Amino acid sequence: MVESYKVYKVKSKRNFTNFINLIDFLLWRCMQILFKKHQKLRRSFYFFPLQLFLVTIKENLVFVFIWALFFGFITKAIAGKYGVPYLFLYPEYFNHVSFTSYFLLGFSCGGFIMSYNVSSYIVNSFRFPFLATLDRPFFIFILNNCLIPLIFLITFVLCEFQNRSYDNLTISAVWIHVGGFLLGVTAFLSLTMAYFYLFDKNIFKVFGIGPKKASRVTFKKEKVRLGYGMQWETASHNAAVYADRTWHIETYLAGNMSVRLARGYEHYDHKMLERIFRQNHQTGAVFEVVAIISLLLLGVFRDNPLLMVPAAASVFLLFTIFTMLVSAIHNWLRGWTTIGVLGILLVINYFSSTHWQWFAAKAYGLNYNAAPAAYSFEEFNKLNNDRSLQLHDKNHMLGILNLWKDKNSDVANADRPPFIIINTSGGGLRSAMWTYYTLKYLDSVFHGKFFERAELITGSSGGLVGAAYYREMYLRKEYGQPVDPDDPRYLANISRDILNPMAFTIATNDLAFRLQKFNDGKYTYTKDRGFAFEEKLDENTDSVLNKRLKDYRLPEEQAIIPMMLITPTIVNDGRKLIISSQGVSFMTAYDVDSNLRYSPMTQSVEFTRLFANQDAQNLCFTSALRMNATFPYITPITMLPSEPAIEAMDAGLLDNFGLEESVKYVYTFRKWLADNADRIIIIQIRDQYKQPAIRDNSPHNLIESFTFPVNRFYSNLFPVENYKEDRVLEYMSRWYGGKVSVISFQIDNTGTDDISLSWHLTDKEKAQVKGSMKQPDNIKCIEDLKKMFK
Repeated sequence: MVESYKVYKVKSKRNFTNFINLIDFLLWRCMQILFKKHQKLRRSFYFFPLQLFLVTIKENLVFVFIWALFFGFITKAIAGKYGVPYLFLYPEYFNHVSFTSYFLLGFSCGGFIMSYNVSSYIVNSFRFPFLATLDRPFFIFILNNCLIPLIFLITFVLCEFQNRSYDNLTISAVWIHVGGFLLGVTAFLSLTMAYFYLFDKNIFKVFGIGPKKASRVTFKKEKVRLGYGMQWETASHNAAVYADRTWHIETYLAGNMSVRLARGYEHYDHKMLERIFRQNHQTGAVFEVVAIISLLLLGVFRDNPLLMVPAAASVFLLFTIFTMLVSAIHNWLRGWTTIGVLGILLVINYFSSTHWQWFAAKAYGLNYNAAPAAYSFEEFNKLNNDRSLQLHDKNHMLGILNLWKDKNSDVANADRPPFIIINTSGGGLRSAMWTYYTLKYLDSVFHGKFFERAELITGSSGGLVGAAYYREMYLRKEYGQPVDPDDPRYLANISRDILNPMAFTIATNDLAFRLQKFNDGKYTYTKDRGFAFEEKLDENTDSVLNKRLKDYRLPEEQAIIPMMLITPTIVNDGRKLIISSQGVSFMTAYDVDSNLRYSPMTQSVEFTRLFANQDAQNLCFTSALRMNATFPYITPITMLPSEPAIEAMDAGLLDNFGLEESVKYVYTFRKWLADNADRIIIIQIRDQYKQPAIRDNSPHNLIESFTFPVNRFYSNLFPVENYKEDRVLEYMSRWYGGKVSVISFQIDNTGTDDISLSWHLTDKEKAQVKGSMKQPDNIKCIEDLKKMFK
């Protein structure tokens, strides 16, 4: 202790140049005074696990950030709205929560814990020279570096019991799941420890000499040499300078779980100690490189369903790769690690700028080899001013409307049936399930007569996915196939997990090498998480949505099913891309009276006309749905073959319900609708209440005051959209002469356990979705609809 203080004093005098060093010295001096008469307290403070914890907090903020992220996930403090905590606390494998799913989660967690230990050893072991004198130094390091992982595991178990208790799961079943998780952690740690046991070396094994001789070994000093950390050192390098980077340790946890006094190292040459650590660092780096390559190669075999591990396991996997990669680079570059990582990122960024099509996600079915479509003002004006094309599309749509009226001639008021428009909101899997359930429920209430009176469907994200699935099942039933949309298994299909394969693809494929390709007819594409989304959606729905855009042209023309407008947002400039199997040029044109003079901006572009030469009608229907449901960073933004290249993402950015398209459609055919429809009924299927409770959202501290403007801006996007919708409907009441009724079915999503905005739902959340139909507001909507159908 005295010697360590002398070393520290030398260091302090040399670096006593700023206020931080002054505070550091004063704290050290206070500890010296406190610990002088309390040996047990001193040894407890200089206990190796505690010092490793402190060095992590002080020197390794990246590790601190990652661990804080994981703690935030499992305690629901971070990303609870998006269902991330349930990915950890409720993992699914093959659509089931089981011992196996928890084992896989634990196995991946063990991988991250080991990567944390290896990375910490590479980055921090030189601060604890006494390790080189111990037998199995790496094993001792891991044993003493267990404080944060152990706290995490204990927290996970406690959160797991608290979370699963709400599912009415028996204690024994919870213990089975927890046991699977802990067994998975133990399995991975045991396998990797076997490797390090074989190659873990101390000072005596490296030099093949005993302790006494090792203490007398010295290295020839060079005049100038490049030392550890890429800093220039001279022959004046001494023990005091070497101690600048060491942390004092007095006790440590030994292999037999006993507390022992740390062995002195001062009598060993410091270069000898460094050689020991470099030897073990290389062993760890080799392990990391092999592990990283193995994990990335898993992406090549991602089509194997056995590898579709729980999404949370993929999150652990992703951070395992990141942690190992950074520490492996650190082992070779030392003090130049930050510059090296930035250099690698700059190289990747430059490569992506010259080969962006290799990285960008694509819409399957389109021809990316043909000359790109012109996305320009000239092309907008050409399409918007083509009056003959607009007249053709209007007359074609009037023919469809007349067929719709003939089909609904069996209602009480045969000449004027109610005209139904369905608007469905985004919201991931909860919206997909709620939309399908609502349509199914309404059809059962009205004995199959509800959906046949619908003629237009608009919306965004998951809501439109659920509506598309119900429409396809209804079509198959109309074609005489043995399909009953009311069958519970179809509702189970649309609510199955889609997130797991996307998360796995991100971890093993999208952030590294996209090696796999597939053929779609005569076109070839690269597999990415967009492909994973469509593949899983096809699998969940028995591939009934595996169609082309053109496949819906005839059934829509014959008014067998309602027309669907898919309207993803063009990220480049905020316009809408209107995708339909029918010609809908009237949806992008302007129709204003001559008394108004202004310079209009093109607000939307018709997909099939813009990409006519790129095989637009061959577009995979699931790709259209994916573009319309592109949640940022989870599903990739889709690049389309135009010049400049269009990038499309979620329709909810501009219009979460597609109400603007619905009103535009009504305005275009307002005369026909006023003459032939008893009333227009707009069914809005919402994934949350239109009028949420008024809460105190004002900032309560300094940090919140800085984040308040941005947080409030994003949280108010949908309320602001509701205000705009009400104003649009108000204006509609002035120019439309018939009756219009807006009926809103809403999920009860206002409690403390909100249903996740995610592509993954727990059983409890699925029950909440179905139970929402029993809410008083929704029951009243049913009664109102019954009066309108008389």
